[in-house]
Amino acid sequence: MKYFCTLIIAAFIVLTSFNCNAFEKAQKHTFPFKLINNKVLVPVNIGNSRTFDLILDSGFGFDGMILFKSELADSISLHNRIIVQIPGAGDGPPSNGIMSDSMTFSSGNCEFKNQRVIILQNEMFKGSKMDGVIGYSYFGSHKVEVDYDNKIITLHDFEDTIDEKGWEVIPLTFDANNKPHLNIYVQIKDEEPVLLDVYIDYAASLSLELTVRDGMKFILPEKYEADYGGFGLSGDIKGKTARISKYQIGKYEFRDVTATFFEGNSRSKDKYADGVISNDALRRFNLVFDYQNRKLLLKPNESFYEPFEIIR
Repeated sequence: MKYFCTLIIAAFIVLTSFNCNAFEKAQKHTFPFKLINNKVLVPVNIGNSRTFDLILDSGFGFDGMILFKSELADSISLHNRIIVQIPGAGDGPPSNGIMSDSMTFSSGNCEFKNQRVIILQNEMFKGSKMDGVIGYSYFGSHKVEVDYDNKIITLHDFEDTIDEKGWEVIPLTFDANNKPHLNIYVQIKDEEPVLLDVYIDYAASLSLELTVRDGMKFILPEKYEADYGGFGLSGDIKGKTARISKYQIGKYEFRDVTATFFEGNSRSKDKYADGVISNDALRRFNLVFDYQNRKLLLKPNESFYEPFEIIR
């Protein structure tokens, strides 16, 4: 018998287990990823399903995944499904979905158990090449190394030691929803650079996304070059993109950078962050996300010197 109720999903963690050691210990937990529209897509299978291409999202704060396409509810055996509402970016109401806990999926040679699977019940992502989104299942149980040059992800066990020589180490802090925050310096025009607290949205295609509201620490650009339109789980997202003088992360400085400005909470529900750093900024580095030790490792890759383009 199926049990249905309405539930507002907050970002919280359920008990989980994983097993990446079913093979020889010496074998690395490594698999290829796809890069589409500045989004990292990882392969995931649920039981005997086809391979799903899921967006890897550092802001996805609980164990499990969201699948975008409602028809998948009939092709995956969901245990004890319930109806839920999922808030997200955008200025509209939450999205409806069907949820099941205690699911198992595999990614590469890793098996993840006791996972939450949510399947959206709207047509927002109809026709998308991307099947869904996943995050904390990876980041909460591994050091996650992303090699953009070779399009390879390696899941390191937490006890594994990574030689940090040659890497820039960026401290991370975490909010109540397990989103990683870091500090960057931003200069809009000719003023002194200002220190901003931003969180990482690894699922977003833009470079920098800054929140326009009372008390903001940065000045606004004198002119904008393009309007930006997108959508999130809570509806449309609208902003304006400009070129700013520079931004700096760790010791690395970028000039003539694109930044998109959003009013209030139309992009982010975070009341305290000054903005978001997204994948058009981060894809210029090979990365190691180390949540356990609260740090991000950066090393320039082959895309480091590419110009920042306007994304519409």
